[in-house]
Amino acid sequence: MVCPYCEQGRIITAKIKKNNKEIHICEECDTVWEGEINLMTGKGFDNFMKNEGCQPDWSELEI
Repeated sequence: MVCPYCEQGRIITAKIKKNNKEIHICEECDTVWEGEINLMTGKGFDNFMKNEGCQPDWSELEI
């Protein structure tokens, strides 16, 4: 699936290592979704990860 925000990146499924939460993330613009993927539900990676108690870094994810 192509990201509805940047229309360039592929959306992949990943898990946050710290809490095993499954998310979807765009490989290009780093938009994150926890459930339904659309223009209304995407979140910024940096703020999302900080709210999860993690560093905003892809090394915190298991792809």
